[in-house]
Amino acid sequence: MTMNQSKIQEMLVDLKAKQYIESEITHTLSQNNIPLLSISYSKKEHVFQLKYTDNQEIVSFANVTAAMDAITAEFCRHK
Repeated sequence: MTMNQSKIQEMLVDLKAKQYIESEITHTLSQNNIPLLSISYSKKEHVFQLKYTDNQEIVSFANVTAAMDAITAEFCRHK
C-alpha cells in the first residue's frame, strides 16, 4: 500500500507541531514490508531529516513540500 500525498503531508506537519516540541519522533516508511526511509524533524536545525535505509544517507529539507517530494520520489523509485 502506498501512502498518498495528503497522508505524507499530514505526517510531516505533525512532526513539526508544537505539542511534540519536547519529543523525538521518527517515522519509518516501508513499501512491501521493506523499510525505505526514516523521517524526523530537527527542532535545533528546523529541518526535516530523511534517512535513506539503503545507503544510510541523511538529507535535510527546510519545508514540508520539499520533504514530501523527496518521499514521493523514493516510493516511485522502488515501484
